[in-house]
Amino acid sequence: MQEKHEINRSDENRIEQDLAKLFNYPAVGELFSGNDSHRLDEFCAKLNSTRDKLESIIRYGNKAEAESASRAVKSIEVTLDFLKTLQNMRLSRQK
Repeated sequence: MQEKHEINRSDENRIEQDLAKLFNYPAVGELFSGNDSHRLDEFCAKLNSTRDKLESIIRYGNKAEAESASRAVKSIEVTLDFLKTLQNMRLSRQK
């Protein structure tokens, strides 16, 4: 029998706080300012961490939580792809 893992309120609060931090992050243009990619790398790491937490909700949450988390994961993946494309364009211009 498969053990069901419940998503507790503190996990939900942590994910909400992570998302709030992401929304307060600087504009996309600032992620690419200067030659240092530290800000972009940090932002992508936060997105990846949030995606991992959301995937846990998809696996163990109830149906409504899983559907909501699934939509959020898709948006994070689109954002990561977009940022990667911008980074590749930037690097190709520097060559």
